[in-house]
Amino acid sequence: MTEHRAAEELRIVAIGGGTGLSNLLRVLKSLGCAPTAVVAMTDNGGSSGKLRADFGMLPPGDVRSCLVALSCSEPDMERLLCYRFPDDSTLSGHNVGNILLAAIMQAEELDFAAATERLSALLAIQGRVLPSTTADVALGALLEDGTCLQGESQIAADARQIKEVFLLPKSGEAPPQASADVLQAIAEADYIFIGPGSMYSSLVANLLVPGVATAIKQSPAKVYYIANMATEPGEMPAAALSCSVAVLEYYYRRAAEKLGGHLLDKVIANVGAYAGPLLAELAKGGSVPLQCDAAKLAAFGVELLAADFVDDRNVWQHNRAKLAELLRAELQL
Repeated sequence: MTEHRAAEELRIVAIGGGTGLSNLLRVLKSLGCAPTAVVAMTDNGGSSGKLRADFGMLPPGDVRSCLVALSCSEPDMERLLCYRFPDDSTLSGHNVGNILLAAIMQAEELDFAAATERLSALLAIQGRVLPSTTADVALGALLEDGTCLQGESQIAADARQIKEVFLLPKSGEAPPQASADVLQAIAEADYIFIGPGSMYSSLVANLLVPGVATAIKQSPAKVYYIANMATEPGEMPAAALSCSVAVLEYYYRRAAEKLGGHLLDKVIANVGAYAGPLLAELAKGGSVPLQCDAAKLAAFGVELLAADFVDDRNVWQHNRAKLAELLRAELQL
């Protein structure tokens, strides 16, 4: 007989960044869970990049998105914290949530992690949001043609094939380390979800933080990869799902070589068909649906959980109701 558990009793860690992570957090919140989000800290574009340059703070954008997603007053908080100031203002390019995090750091003399905790309390969020590292790091990439790039936004904007990505600490600083809170959350987790999200800047960027990959492997938790719905130019252009899994497994082995084995236990993937207009919308962004090549996935020792997650309104994201249905069964809620 299957044992069902109260959602609030489950210790769930969701690892990633960007809109993929915040969408997953909304799904988990709708199921009554209080997840811990571990967020990549390499963003250097837009408002986050400007605040990094002006105040020396870590990039707030993805943290803000996760806080909004877990807020108990989400619609109101989203309207407020995601409001972006007009281009003709002195605050052009910034939104309220990013500025609020910067203000808390300045006014209360807190570091970025403590400011995130403070804003979490003010928003009464359902769960916790943690930066994967509090070190000032950048994402670097070596391209197949030998070119080296530095900075997440620069890498994402370059169409050339990536050979390797790595973390670059700020000049003169020690290599980054995962925070103690992140390692503890992973060690105590019942379930760990990696993705959905941009392969290099959201997922691999977290696995590269020393200690994270090892902690995931040593955790008793089941580890899931929630695969993207579609390819993403500059991040993971290959359409085969096995290619995405291969990248995650490669960076796991690189970070936790002595542990051996595989990183992932299960892969959640879309097998729903896109209608013609949705395919056309994906094509405008240079994307195609990810293809679930189940036979090749077997080599990685993972269990495949395939279902229709297509959303008619947002072609790049999972339909929340469909994803919630699968997760409810997996989490035994």
